[in-house]
Amino acid sequence: MGRQGIVVVATAALMGALSACTRTAVQSPPVIANSNGSPTVAGNVTGAGTSRAAVESFLVAVKSSDLQAMSGVWGTAKGPARELMKRDELEKRLVVMQCLLMHDKWHFVEDSPRLQTGGHQQWQVELTRKSSVAKTTFNTVPGPGGRWFLDDVDVIPLKDFCR
Repeated sequence: MGRQGIVVVATAALMGALSACTRTAVQSPPVIANSNGSPTVAGNVTGAGTSRAAVESFLVAVKSSDLQAMSGVWGTAKGPARELMKRDELEKRLVVMQCLLMHDKWHFVEDSPRLQTGGHQQWQVELTRKSSVAKTTFNTVPGPGGRWFLDDVDVIPLKDFCR
């Protein structure tokens, strides 16, 4: 089973946890982290300029409950998920990810990607929410126009974040 298959299975298994999630969607232009790591609004630009910035931008969007911005950074080598998926399916998946990834603070465990194969880069990130702390893996991939997209997150270590 591929990584996206694992995400689908994990997402389906965690749908019951949605009852603990609240959804406040914010409509705004995508948030893109610039080269110094600070987020900037970038109009209709999707993805991020670097692999690391894709993770940063996604986490900024999660923290601000901005599903639109999340959908501009989450994707595949083909581009952003919002251009590749049906809207209702996209929103369901984003709500689950937002619930699981909601955090008070986060930081990269290492300064460089842990794994770099086939164009993918893998980042170890530690998330803190209240008294829960979890380390998980974010995978990024280069897409159209040299932009980077978050294509997978290991949600299993985050199951206690959505309670």
